[in-house]
Amino acid sequence: MNWVIIILLLLSVVGSMMWMMPSPKQKVQALLRQQAMRTGIQVQMVRLLFPREIGESIPDERDCIAYRLPRTNAMRKDKKTTIPWQIFKLESHATTGLPDGWCWSKGEYQLSEEQLQQVGEIIAMLPADGYSLESTPIAVSLFWYENGTEESVEKIHQILQLMLEKNI
Repeated sequence: MNWVIIILLLLSVVGSMMWMMPSPKQKVQALLRQQAMRTGIQVQMVRLLFPREIGESIPDERDCIAYRLPRTNAMRKDKKTTIPWQIFKLESHATTGLPDGWCWSKGEYQLSEEQLQQVGEIIAMLPADGYSLESTPIAVSLFWYENGTEESVEKIHQILQLMLEKNI
């Protein structure tokens, strides 16, 4: 009987330790985030309010991972010319100037035709699981599900850098 109790206690301890170990997906996410931070990207968890999809009465709100590249002080001098905007990959009514499947959360009718074309080019470069882009006078951000590789992080850095260079 003592052996049964000892085995149950050992299994309980081992089970608790296994429960605390990160899953393979969490390990990959940690590696992607470390690589992003080495390139200068800030990785943050943010509460996002999604626009209402067609047929929805209440917008979705959830915690999401943002990969952000801050604007430098020199870039912030153009703060008055930087128009804040945010777009999402979903079906909605606010789609003016965006490719199919994308909609505005904020900033619709604010960007010029040239800027809209640049946004369209950037959307075409996004990883398959990228679902939102944001630009503010402080930083540019990309939201994605982190189902990628180290090459995806490099691509995201290039996309964010391009957004900063074009000041969109």
